[in-house]
Amino acid sequence: MLSSNPPLPLLGRTAIVTAAGAGIGRAIAIEWSSRGGSVVVADLRADAAIATAEEINHKGGSAIWAAVDVTDPESMPSAFAAALDGYGQINALFNVAGASLPKRVDEMDDIDWYRMIDINLTSVYRCAKQVIPELRRAGGGSIVNISSTAGILAENRCSAYSAAKGGVLLLTKNMAMDYAADGIRVNAVCPGSTMTPRIQDYLDRLPGHESLLDDLCPMKRYAEPEEIARPAVFLASDEASYITGAVLAVDGGLTAGKHFAIFEDA
Repeated sequence: MLSSNPPLPLLGRTAIVTAAGAGIGRAIAIEWSSRGGSVVVADLRADAAIATAEEINHKGGSAIWAAVDVTDPESMPSAFAAALDGYGQINALFNVAGASLPKRVDEMDDIDWYRMIDINLTSVYRCAKQVIPELRRAGGGSIVNISSTAGILAENRCSAYSAAKGGVLLLTKNMAMDYAADGIRVNAVCPGSTMTPRIQDYLDRLPGHESLLDDLCPMKRYAEPEEIARPAVFLASDEASYITGAVLAVDGGLTAGKHFAIFEDA
C-alpha cells in the first residue's frame, strides 16, 4: 500500500534563501520547506521576510526570518547566526537577491555601475564566503546562485546587469572546482522572464506587453516563480549529488536559439 504522506527528502536540513520575501526567493523558500527542510527567510524588507516565514510555518513547515541587506557586510552575518541559533547547522544557500537597471554604459555613472555589481555579483561572493565554513562543518552542502539569461545572452540597455550576472556564472564554476573536495556543490540557475511582483508591476505600465515574448521565447509565456524554484531546489538536493558547476537555463527556450514567431505558420 502506498503511503499517503509525501516524501520529505530534506528533513533535518537547513537552507538560507536571500530575497525570500517575494518572487523567486519566496518560491524557493516554500519549495524547500515543502520537502521537509527548515528555512531562514532573508530579505531586505523585514515585513516581507516575516510574511514568507509565517506562511511556511502556517503550512506546518519550519522557518525563521532575518532582515538582511546583501550589500552590507555588517548586515549579512545575522542570517547565518539565525540559522545556527535556530537549527544548529546550514546545509544550503540560495543566492537570489538581485536588481536590474535599464541603462546603457554612457547613461550610467559609477554609482549605478558599482551598485549593480554589488547587488548582483559581490553579494554572491560575500554570502558564499560566509557560508562555506559552515557547509564544511556540516560535512558538505550546496550553493545555488540565481543568475539570469542576461548572463548568457546580451540584452540591450542592460550592460551592468548582464556583466554582473555573467560574472555569477564564472564565479559559480570556479567555486564548484575549488570546493568539490569539501563536498560542497555549487550550481547556477538562469531564469528567463519570470512573473514576479516587480515584473507584473512593470508590465501593467507597458502597453502591448502581451506580445512581448512572441519573438523571444518559443513557449511564449512568462515563467511562474515556482517553475524556477523546483529546479533550484533540485540542484541543492541529493537528487543532484553528481551535479556541480552546472548552469541550468530555465527560460522556456529563450537561450536555445533565435525564435521568429512570424515563421511559425509559414
